[in-house]
This record gives sequence, structure tokens and C-alpha cells, in this order.
Amino acid sequence: MKPNNQLFSNDPAQQSAGTLEQLSLLADLSQDFVKSMDINDILRRAVTRIKSYMDAEAASVFLVDKTEENLVCRASAGPVDVTSMALKTDAGIIGRTFTTGKSQMIKDARKDADFVCHVDTLTGFQTRSVLCAPLLSQGKTIGVIQVLNKLNESLFQRRDLDILRLLATPIALAVQNARYTLNFVEQKRIKKELTLARKLQRSLLPGRLKPPFPVVGSNISANEVSGDFYDYFELNDGTVGFIIGDVSGKGLDASMLMVRASSLLRWIGKDKLPPGQWLAKANKELCEKASRGLFVCAAVGYYDPKTDLATWSNAGLPPVIYKCPKCNIQTWNADAPPLGIKASDLSFEQQSLKLNMGGLYFLTDGLTDARNDNNERRELEGIIEDIKNTESESPEVRIGKLITSARRHKLNDDATVLLIERRDHLQEEVLLTEYFKASPCQLKQIRHKIMEVSKQTGFNEQCCQQIILSLDEAITNIIRHAYKDNQQGDIELEIKTQNKTMVFYLRDFAPEVYDSSIRPRDLSNPLPGQMGINFIDSVMDSWEFATPKDGYGNLLIMKKEIE
Repeated sequence: MKPNNQLFSNDPAQQSAGTLEQLSLLADLSQDFVKSMDINDILRRAVTRIKSYMDAEAASVFLVDKTEENLVCRASAGPVDVTSMALKTDAGIIGRTFTTGKSQMIKDARKDADFVCHVDTLTGFQTRSVLCAPLLSQGKTIGVIQVLNKLNESLFQRRDLDILRLLATPIALAVQNARYTLNFVEQKRIKKELTLARKLQRSLLPGRLKPPFPVVGSNISANEVSGDFYDYFELNDGTVGFIIGDVSGKGLDASMLMVRASSLLRWIGKDKLPPGQWLAKANKELCEKASRGLFVCAAVGYYDPKTDLATWSNAGLPPVIYKCPKCNIQTWNADAPPLGIKASDLSFEQQSLKLNMGGLYFLTDGLTDARNDNNERRELEGIIEDIKNTESESPEVRIGKLITSARRHKLNDDATVLLIERRDHLQEEVLLTEYFKASPCQLKQIRHKIMEVSKQTGFNEQCCQQIILSLDEAITNIIRHAYKDNQQGDIELEIKTQNKTMVFYLRDFAPEVYDSSIRPRDLSNPLPGQMGINFIDSVMDSWEFATPKDGYGNLLIMKKEIE
């Protein structure tokens, strides 16, 4: 590129040519910046062009590091490559430019008190004159661009400094854009890895089993991945084993220990050791392979449907709660510390109870530690109150409501609940299970299937039409408001009869809502398109939101008594 001698001419034509050349350089730099998001590549291209344009001997760009204590050369052009050289942010002319945020023009570097002469000594380069301009982004200095030694023994002029300041602006913008892009890519990568980790964890949770299977569980994580887990399995003699656990700490370390602890406890439980011995063996294994100071709170046990007897042992979890329709609440505290802390001299006591139509609740401290708006913990009393208020519901609805109640508070930790209860008294039949996309095109087929099962259940024509309209309103709300008309969203509809009640489970996978935020509207001031909840409220005997078993999305439960 030609030297910019015309910039110093009094000839208007030459000055105009110089301005056009500046614009051309800015355009070229902008195109280079668009071609790459590699900061080092961007800066190498920039300093090479600027050195040539400004007829200088050398040019370099220094960026502040993450500690904000050093300026590191990220690109240089000239006889000596100083890339990777680091200077203190308050050292030399570059440091002065960075700390003051003001451009510098030094015609004789050796007469400047801040000139760092040892750099010349180390490199063999001889600095005569210096131009420096700060790289500013959103009012903050992120680096410095430096140009050294005008060729042909001439000196930098004020207009050279103005040009460098002009060029510093797109360079700073390009650096920040590249950083934002890299951060975005890194965040996407981390999010993808966390999503995969969460899917792995979810895959370890037991699948849904139809009643009368006596164990139901649910879990919600406070962060991307969970340190909580639960599991249940059936042995050859019909006995059901169950596990619930909470790994200390958060993040990937805790989630990896969760996977290991869950698998270990399931493997040991298959041998049908008494619960105390079951935990003792797991504790020994975990202590032999210490996990960076992490530990595991866990409860394990068996339920025998033939004898209605539950036997369990609790190591560090909140108290176990028992509630039956005709008795008072009973609780049992943990009688042993968490697993993985101490290998010897530990005994794990066990408890036994005949359930007698009651439910045995195991939970992690995420439920008791959930905070309200006043930062008050729910404590065990809050959980017990929720259990009392929901004891007439099915087990799935009860644990869903416990989790939903926790979600209305601020979750400081993962929350998991496991319910052991005999379910022979619940006569349940699945009438319809449908999975479909959140598209209005699906509604016609879904209406037809709802009509079929409603007629089979014994509802008359008018009642069937009302049920169809209620479901239609609910599904339309999911499409419009939960998925915001994104037709790729998934919806699950399950219709059951439970004793003398028809129950509709409508589930989506959109961001969570809470039942306290959705209520029938004031009928004295009706608005078009906003009466769906009122219609559902008038047709159904009851409706409510609960948390799905896997903690994702929303579950709307509607009930209609069978006449």
C-alpha cells in the first residue's frame, strides 16, 4: 500500500485522496474481520495492513489478560516478532495508554520517562518514535495498538495519531465480537455436554410402571444436572427394592458420583441383603474409592406385597414420613451418617412397618430446604402439611404436587421424593395414550379419539362434547402459550379411569408454569380468547397442575366423575 504522503499536503485533491484511502483501509479491515472469528488471525491481518498504511517500521496489538494484570501481545508485524510478550498493565508507554485510556504520540521514545528500554535490549530493535491508541469497548479499555518508527527517519504527526485512533475502533469491536462468538460457542458446547449428562442421568431413572406397582418416584434438579437419584426394581420372589439418594455438592463431579452411587446401590440391592448390610457394603465401596470429599446421603429398603411389610435403612436423608387415612403422621430420623465418610465402626440400623393402606415417603433435603419469598425454609412440617392436603389423590398426583409445591419456592438443591404404598385398592385402567406434535392439524384426530373413549366410559353426547371442548382448549393453550406456536413441541395425552373417576393427564415439555399463576378469569369482564380456563373449570370436577415424574415441563390433571 502506498505511503500516505498526501495526508500532509495542502492540496484539497490530495487530502480527498487520503480520506478515500482511509475509508478503503477501514473497508478492507472490516471485510477481514467478517471472514474470521479467530482473534489472533484478525489481529495479524490488522497490524500488517496498518504498518504498511502508516509507513511504519513495526506495529503490534496488546490485549489485557483474564487477570487484568498483564497486557499480552497477540499480534505483531515488523523485523522482530514480539507476539506473546507480556507487560504489566502499568508498565511503559503501552501501560500508560491502557491505564489512562488516552492515545500517546512520543516523537523521541528515549526521552520519555515510561519508556521500557530493556525490551529493545532483549530484541535488538531500536525504538525511536511511538504511537499508541487504546482499544475501547463499552467504555472499557481492553488493549492497546502500537505503531513504531516512521520510515525514512521522519516523525509521526498529529494526523497519524488521529488515523490510529480511528482504526482502533473497528479493531476493538472485532475483538469483542470474536470474544462474544467464542463465548457463545463455548456456552453452547457446555450446554450440549450438560444436556447429554442430564439425559444420561434421566436414562438411569426407572421407567413408569403401571399400577398396582407399589413404588412411585419423582425428581427435579435445581441446576442443569442433578446429584439426586432414585430407583426401584422387582426381585424374583415379588419383593420390590427401592433406593433414594442425594450426593453432596453440585455440578458434574456430583452428577458423576450420582451415577456411580446409583449403579452400586442397585447392584448390591439385587442380592437382597438386609437394608443395614446393604448400606454397609455400599459405604465400604465408596470409601475405598474416595470422591474428592463428596459423600452420599441414601436410604434403601424392600417392600413385600405379600406381607405388606416395608423394611428400610436411612443414612443421612431427612426423616421418613408415614401417613395413612386412619392414623396420625409418624416419622423416623436417619440413624446413620452419609455414605463415603467413614469406612469402619459404622452400623446401619433398619426399621420395619406394615403399611396398612398408608404411604411411606422418602425425600431429599431439596424439598425441606426450598425457600419462600421471605427466604424461610419449608422444613419437614411444610412437607407433612402438603401430604395431609393430598392424601385423597393417587400416588402419582401426590408426589407430583409435592414437587410442584417445592418448585413454587426457590430451589437451592435438587428435590426428590419416593412413595411406597400398596395400591391394590386403586382400580385403574388406561383408556388412551397419545403422543403428538403441538400443531393445530393434530386436533381433529385427537378430538375423535377423546369422543370414542368418553362414550365407552358412559358419558352422554352432551357431556362428551363438553369434555372434547375442554381438552381442545387445554391443548390450544399449550400450542399458543407454552410452545408459542412452535409446532415441533411434543404433547402427551393419557386418559384413565381410577375407580369412579375419569382422569385426563395432559403433559407438555415447555418451560414450567405454576398453578398459582393460572386461574379462571373474572366473568364480569370477559375478554375474547381468554375464557378457556373458565370453561375447563365449569366442565371438569377438578383440575390442577403437577410436576411430571421426570421433572420436565408441565402436567395438567383434569378429573370428571363418572355418572
